Amino acid sequence: MKNINTNKTSVRLVVALKEEAEIILDYFKLKAVNKKTIYPIYKNLEETHWLIISGIGRSNAAASTAYLYSYSEASSCTSWINIGIAGSDKGNYGDLYLVDKISTYQGKKSTYPSTMPKTFLPKMHLFTSDVIISDYTTYELIDMEGSAFFDIASKLTSKEFICLMKVISDGPLNNIQEITKSKIRNLIKKNLFKIIDVISYYERLSQKEFQIKQKPKLFYEIKSKWHFTSTQSYRLESLLRRVENFCNKNEIEEKIKDCKTSNSVVNVLHLMIKNNIVNWSKV
Repeated sequence: MKNINTNKTSVRLVVALKEEAEIILDYFKLKAVNKKTIYPIYKNLEETHWLIISGIGRSNAAASTAYLYSYSEASSCTSWINIGIAGSDKGNYGDLYLVDKISTYQGKKSTYPSTMPKTFLPKMHLFTSDVIISDYTTYELIDMEGSAFFDIASKLTSKEFICLMKVISDGPLNNIQEITKSKIRNLIKKNLFKIIDVISYYERLSQKEFQIKQKPKLFYEIKSKWHFTSTQSYRLESLLRRVENFCNKNEIEEKIKDCKTSNSVVNVLHLMIKNNIVNWSKV
């Protein structure tokens, strides 16, 4: 399977429950993939947005995140987002919170995800447990997947491309036993536009990173005409990035058309940059 949109936005969403996913699936028009998969996987037509339903628990969260990475051929520019419900007695029922700290019973040290800058959304510490917790007094947010998702996602990309956001679904005044599928859907629906705002930020972050890492347009055309060593290829890419700031494709091709070797191509590009700098200094 080949991702057909490898130079644009790339977002992967990991949720534990189908009820947490349904509103998001509808908004992004995500459809189930055609092939049988270990976990339910959905994607949009452009293959820029993918969602996997992990099921409850840390082992499922870890396995599904790794599985989606492999199945969707995600790159290092992909943004990874975990959305779900959580318990709390520190926040307000139904409110959405970003996670800026994660801890577990097993972990001796907490981890600190990067969070979306310049946001009005509140942030809280997430505790991920292997069992249901009814005493909320010790923790700000409680879930059963977040730490495992973050552990795997942080091996796949940089921390600034990872986000965890939780909607408070239970607490001292809202018994966890009274959570229903309908309540979960409504909690996500209530926060949909806030969730979309966060996802949009990570879409832009991913797209910007792709643009930075994308090879210059002429790179592969030139390499097909001349033989470049690994060192020369690196130099070629670097020079083209600079030359394309002040020359279009036709101008570059005209300059290098008579070159006999890859070394002469590199020299011509270098001279173009040098002359451009000189010309600017005389302005």
